[in-house]
Amino acid sequence: MILAGDVGGTKTYLARFEIQGALPGAPIGTEIFPSSKYPSFEALLGEYLARNPGPVERACFGVAGAVVDRCVRVTTLPWTIEAGPLARKLGFGRVDLINDLVATGYGVAALGAGELEPLQICEPTDDANAGLIAAGTGLGESILVRVGKDFLPVATEGGHADFAARTDEELKVFRAFRARYGRVSCERIISGRGIVALGEFFHEERGASAEWKRHVAEAGADGPAAVVSRLALSGACHACMDALRLFVGAYGAEAGNMALRAMARAGVYLAGGIAPKILPALRWKEFLEAFRDKDHLKPLLETIPVWVIRNERAALLGAARYAAVAEG
Repeated sequence: MILAGDVGGTKTYLARFEIQGALPGAPIGTEIFPSSKYPSFEALLGEYLARNPGPVERACFGVAGAVVDRCVRVTTLPWTIEAGPLARKLGFGRVDLINDLVATGYGVAALGAGELEPLQICEPTDDANAGLIAAGTGLGESILVRVGKDFLPVATEGGHADFAARTDEELKVFRAFRARYGRVSCERIISGRGIVALGEFFHEERGASAEWKRHVAEAGADGPAAVVSRLALSGACHACMDALRLFVGAYGAEAGNMALRAMARAGVYLAGGIAPKILPALRWKEFLEAFRDKDHLKPLLETIPVWVIRNERAALLGAARYAAVAEG
């Protein structure tokens, strides 16, 4: 039996899988946990195992953070997870920790055609690499290197690279964010907290700080990022529309950067929790215009398919697949 998980700053997915042949079967006992309500990953995992008992031969967890020497500190939580001590404490035969985007990359092969929403329809090149970018609580990126018929996901921390403003509007936001936060990373703009910061910025610029505070107060469990997106998509708030439009353009530009870095002629996948929720906005002209706007390489970018992954459990499925094929 395999235990797999997708450990994020907002939510953690856990499930058990039986091996069927060389691959895991359907998930069993899938549960979703609000990550920030637990003092540690061990506490969260202990609650899951108490409700889902039984032997576990090996486990794999895709974690939002940089994995170094089988240890990872979750980027947006005060959690440090170490594979060796975790395996010994829980009696697992083996525990693997991989970056959450690496887990999503392994999960791509498990997705059906109906779980991919096309943004740019082109014919993928079968012997080429692909790219993966995911805006959620943070921003994750992975290059999917072609190895035969399969992809080998490469761990990166590209979401923390420096943000490069392209337009006058983005320059204005960059200057304001640099003054407020110091360094401006891609994740500072292209993430859930980026949507919130952009919403606040455009309300302040319009002299509508009181309206912004009201939006935040009324956000409830969904959070202010969801409120900004909802009001922008409905056209009910011009400041929210400005925020989401800039977000979409920045997302498209960074997806195009990923396409160039990976020579991703097999396609670029948008994962994470935000893209499926703002699909109408990703069809605005800003996304594909920014994706393609790469000087003399624009013709190349126009031939690269782009999809949104609609299955929010792709990283969970990928973690299970990694555990099934990992040696040792």
